[in-house]
Amino acid sequence: MDTKDRSGDRTDTTREALGATEASTAAHQEEGVRTTEGVRATRAETTADGQNPELHVPRVALTWSVGGVAERLDLAPSTLRTWDRRYGIGPSQRTEGGHRRYDEVDIQRVRLMAQLTGRGVPAGTAARVATSVDAAGLASALAPNTPTAAGGHPGAHSAVEAIVSSAAALDADGLARIYQRVTRESDLVSAWTSVLAPALRKIGERWSDGSLGVDSEHLASELLVTELRSLTRANRARIGGRREVVLASADEEQHYLPLVAVEAELSLQGIGCLFLGPRVPAEALIDLVGRSTPPVVFLWASITRPATDPLWTALSSIERPLTLVIGGPGWPEDLTPTSPTVTLRRAATLDQACEALSTAVLPAG
Repeated sequence: MDTKDRSGDRTDTTREALGATEASTAAHQEEGVRTTEGVRATRAETTADGQNPELHVPRVALTWSVGGVAERLDLAPSTLRTWDRRYGIGPSQRTEGGHRRYDEVDIQRVRLMAQLTGRGVPAGTAARVATSVDAAGLASALAPNTPTAAGGHPGAHSAVEAIVSSAAALDADGLARIYQRVTRESDLVSAWTSVLAPALRKIGERWSDGSLGVDSEHLASELLVTELRSLTRANRARIGGRREVVLASADEEQHYLPLVAVEAELSLQGIGCLFLGPRVPAEALIDLVGRSTPPVVFLWASITRPATDPLWTALSSIERPLTLVIGGPGWPEDLTPTSPTVTLRRAATLDQACEALSTAVLPAG
């Protein structure tokens, strides 16, 4: 029998009526065996017309030996034994003779382990992810490793789980390797949208419900800042000394990671930024813009800002053209610039923010 993994080639079967006095024993196949523990077929009584009715036999599960799984998944048997011994990623079934066997859920868990380690995730982290996903979630975790039509990142679900697991374990080296891999497998916008932002949200949710410590959240954020800034540094030669966009968080706003992501993406487009960071007072920002700094600003706010924010009053003093792109959930819905020289744009995603900023810096034509 061909041992390649083809869905549909191996299905559960129910034996048809038997005229013999006993059912046959479970059939053995090269790469797996059908286990029949607890399954017994009893002979039905002969009916009045002398015919035996069908014997109804429960379905039996297809299970696999170490060698069968190794050949099916193209892994060394020694690797499977190591994963079983060190991480508990192994067979959960036994035959009547006491031999351990992998069922389909076990195999999918091994497949996820192999997928993660193949993508650079440390074995310990990969094992934590593989064992934390239930049987129903394995299908989505094993989604095809190809970008989606919408520009998604390859293996997004498993990468998110690996990041969360590494953060929970305070595995700094593992996190750093995952971040490096994720940001280099596809464009940064796709990596941020499909993997990095969802992972950070999930870590934040787990911190909120008490299942994850603040140390894990800080570690995940700071290591991502380090990785994103390495991308920016790698593109300094393209940027030269130009600083065409100001990046800042509103006053009292301590979060600045989205600014680092915008800076990294713009650097990939050859656009330099003046990074001011968190908690920039409105007066200081307006003073900078009114002098020699670039007339294009991205301002982030995650905490709620009042409609009477001092920023809008300060903007009225701007006499030269200014494009202000605001991002984050903290801004009120109905904002109108008080100065005719200010163009206000709102961005809900990294892609929208970078598109608005790059358009302002490099207008069409």
